[in-house]
Amino acid sequence: MKINITKKEYRLLLDILYLGEWMLTAHDQEEAPEKKQYQDVIQKFYSYAEEMGYDNLIKADKALNKYFETMEYEENSQVNEIIENYDNATFWDELVSGLALRDAQEIEGNDAFNKMSPEERIQLLYPLEEKYHEEFMANDLANLQIKK
Repeated sequence: MKINITKKEYRLLLDILYLGEWMLTAHDQEEAPEKKQYQDVIQKFYSYAEEMGYDNLIKADKALNKYFETMEYEENSQVNEIIENYDNATFWDELVSGLALRDAQEIEGNDAFNKMSPEERIQLLYPLEEKYHEEFMANDLANLQIKK
């Protein structure tokens, strides 16, 4: 199969690849063999950067036999803003969900909560999540405290 893309589409593809690799490896402490197949595909597409006129954004490291994003890419791309927005939304969603789940289990007890149908859980969790959403929208983390 041959895929024809424009220079503009290739530039967007670089961002998509960067975002995918970031999602795949951002929190890894070491290389994970099960992710290699994805990284190989990213490397394959990065290898076309010079041909597509973007060798200022992706450079080959001959010693490592890999391609890397340049500082110019990282400083001038919108990907960091996309990542920041994603992280921010994920943080609030996870915090709200976790607190609502904790409260629901305290209200009902673990056993009763675990025996609930998905619909019953939603009915219990939704108002709790809304309470936390409203609190954090109004006050950010100002009123959040850890009790011992």
